[in-house]
Amino acid sequence: MSGKDYLEKVRKERCLLERIMGYIPGYRGYKEKELRRESDRLVRMEVVNRLKAAKTAFRRKFANPLFIQKLSGEDTFRFDTLTARIDRVTQRIDRAVAGYAGMFDAIKVKEDKLDAVLEYDVNLIEKAEAIKTDVEKVNALEPGKDEWRTAMDELISKVEELDGLVDKRSEILRGLGG
Repeated sequence: MSGKDYLEKVRKERCLLERIMGYIPGYRGYKEKELRRESDRLVRMEVVNRLKAAKTAFRRKFANPLFIQKLSGEDTFRFDTLTARIDRVTQRIDRAVAGYAGMFDAIKVKEDKLDAVLEYDVNLIEKAEAIKTDVEKVNALEPGKDEWRTAMDELISKVEELDGLVDKRSEILRGLGG
């Protein structure tokens, strides 16, 4: 689902009173900002939920004593690295909700830049889903084996890519004024 689709979903969920109020001069711009804020919040919640689900599935596997016995110190480091990076990017996305909400009030938003932000939001969701899927694949592998290590390294790289998308999205948001 694209960022525009999320925005459209939020628009459709307006109640009758909001639709009527959309005809009052000045109110429409205010409501559009509110809809964009709500869309932003929904996207971020979705990304955070997928990342939390991935981490939970991964930690559940690690909680098995048979799994722990098969890991070397280097493998344990991979596990710790992955969970720490998932935590970091999850917190950045989760905290950004409050940080960006007021920005739409304080500046005149350029539509093309907001559309770019929405595209990044879609990418965030897709990357989070890919991470969740890859965690399931890693969990199906034999811990401590080369295939497992390679899959772990690839998963860590995907989390880093997601973190990079958060940075790029932030850069766009800083330039929304004007």
